[in-house]
Amino acid sequence: MIGIMNRLQNKNILITGASSGIGKECAFRCYEEGAKVHLLGRNERSLKEIYAQLNDNNNSISILDLQDFERYQNIIESIVTKHGKIDGFIHSAGYQIVLPISAMNYQMYLDIFSVNTISAFEFIRLLSKKNYSNLSGMSIVLIASIMSVLADTALTAYCASKSALVGGAKALALELANKGIRINCISPGTLADTAMTDNLKKQISEEEFHRIEQEYPMGLGSTKDISSLCLFLLSDESKWITGQNIIVDGGLSVR
Repeated sequence: MIGIMNRLQNKNILITGASSGIGKECAFRCYEEGAKVHLLGRNERSLKEIYAQLNDNNNSISILDLQDFERYQNIIESIVTKHGKIDGFIHSAGYQIVLPISAMNYQMYLDIFSVNTISAFEFIRLLSKKNYSNLSGMSIVLIASIMSVLADTALTAYCASKSALVGGAKALALELANKGIRINCISPGTLADTAMTDNLKKQISEEEFHRIEQEYPMGLGSTKDISSLCLFLLSDESKWITGQNIIVDGGLSVR
């Protein structure tokens, strides 16, 4: 029997946004569980540092701006050729704009939807092809946000993009179930240890950030809280779970 620390043994896991935050934490956790991890991100230095800690050549990194849609297929083909078909996908990349509606413009909406939403659907389109993926039990995990079900001021574009991600994931879960592909979303609350939270602190006052912290009955979360659920959803332990948006927010949404 495969032990708890080998739930992803020999599985090829593709992770976007892997150079920091949830994606980085998932990279290490998946590797510890026996997976071969293939990391995508914009920060070349960070990706190389992560790769150096993985200790073998069964993993890979690719420098990618998610708005460069034309490169997706070549990257996937390269990974499959060298390492085998993809068994799991974590879409962790995310982009947040904190601005009132009066300061927004159409390009900002296009940018945030490209990274948060459209990129996920485009990867799924490619990964649903039998040449690229193990269709006998592939699992896809999309990192959404508690803002997919709640809302806050000055986050119109972000809330809309994450709500669209969740809605699309449900439709795709139905469409691809007959191919053996499971698709689920995780909607985290505010995490203390991400670049997005660091950027948020720079954009709002200390008092406003303290207000956010106080809204969480169990305090702010961490990337480990999210990666643990990612591992479960990628593993065969969750083989009958699809089309869900699982909220992990320390009680914020039940107040």
